[in-house]
Amino acid sequence: MTKRLSQRWLWLGLALVASALGAGCDATVSAGYDARDPYGRPYYPPPEVRYSFPRERFAALAHELDDRAARAHELAEGRIAGYGPRAQEYFERIHHFSDQARAFHERYERGAIRTQDSLRGELQHLLDDARATNDAIQQARVFSEVYDEWSGVIRVLNRMIEMARG
Repeated sequence: MTKRLSQRWLWLGLALVASALGAGCDATVSAGYDARDPYGRPYYPPPEVRYSFPRERFAALAHELDDRAARAHELAEGRIAGYGPRAQEYFERIHHFSDQARAFHERYERGAIRTQDSLRGELQHLLDDARATNDAIQQARVFSEVYDEWSGVIRVLNRMIEMARG
């Protein structure tokens, strides 16, 4: 009976620790951009996908891109209510880009982007969209903190493109 009780306490303790660790990871992601790995674990494309650059460094940049785009979206969403239709258009562009960055990040990690040429094409498309959104942000002249975060999005994309040129 004592052994059975000890096992139950052990399982309960493990469940509590796992729950606390999971809550900590969620809090880190939702807190916004962090120079450390905000996801708490490494992400790599499957080993059978080969590129001419360090996959680990590129995976970190894909994380940062996704995180910065989500942070810009979060900042804009928190401030959109007090602005008119022009700000709504700008917000929709950020929202769309954030979704694209997340999808790119997931495709990269799954190894769905099989060649470096495909990777460069997707990155160029993202950069074109990011620049168009940047123009909309500047024209709207709202939310300077969003513009600062968006500048980071473009910097990360430029670093990724440089790596992919290999």
